[in-house]
Amino acid sequence: MAEKYVQTLERSLDILEVLAQAEEPLGVTEIGNRISLHKSTVHRILQTLCYRGYVDKEKESERYHLGIKIVELGIRFFNDLEIRKVASPYLSELAKSLDEVVNLVLHDDGEIVYIDKTESSHVVSMQSKVGRRAPMHCTAVGKAILSTLPEDEVLRILDVKGMPRQTLNTITEPEKLLENLREIRGNKIAVEQEENEIGIICLGTPVFDYSGRAIGAVSVSGPASRMEEKGVQKIGEALKQVGEEISRNLGFSSMMKHRYDS
Repeated sequence: MAEKYVQTLERSLDILEVLAQAEEPLGVTEIGNRISLHKSTVHRILQTLCYRGYVDKEKESERYHLGIKIVELGIRFFNDLEIRKVASPYLSELAKSLDEVVNLVLHDDGEIVYIDKTESSHVVSMQSKVGRRAPMHCTAVGKAILSTLPEDEVLRILDVKGMPRQTLNTITEPEKLLENLREIRGNKIAVEQEENEIGIICLGTPVFDYSGRAIGAVSVSGPASRMEEKGVQKIGEALKQVGEEISRNLGFSSMMKHRYDS
């Protein structure tokens, strides 16, 4: 028996997703064009979403963006995540000891999603933001997670998501990435040298749950010159230790570790 969906609700969610992905507020016609929906229907749904606080309307431009209610729901969701609760003290301590940005991500549908971020004392502009999605092939956290997967699953993800070039250093050939992942699998540390952002070096290590599955990863990021001065290998060892501690607190056992290493 085919699943039955509430059409109006599905369209409302489509509108929210379009607004979430947009870099700037959108007008009714733009939203309708992106989801193939007549503007009168879009306008009607937007009125309800605005009334409930999920969308805000800019009076001067007649354009729409996500409202504060979405933020409230998002914060509640992130606060309820077990991995975030377990990892939080470790992230804070690591960021304090290294004085660099520390991120926690989850793997979702062939992408990574940033769910926590601890800033350093330095002012550094980076793309990583809580709630933001990013590709796996060019991020240290993404590659750390990919290194735990069978190669046929990695290739499937790459086939669906592609390998878009972010910088001149981005690996865009599947076989070269697989070679890189084999190295990462051996030492549990992914090093991304300006593959996602120019001038930034990022290190990542996987985080495992009680089932032995890599559900996410932790990273340390900073300007290339400063990361090299502090010692990439030294940072990597500290990061790996934190990843192992978080995994242990999520129920990952030494027996499962042996299975991952083999």
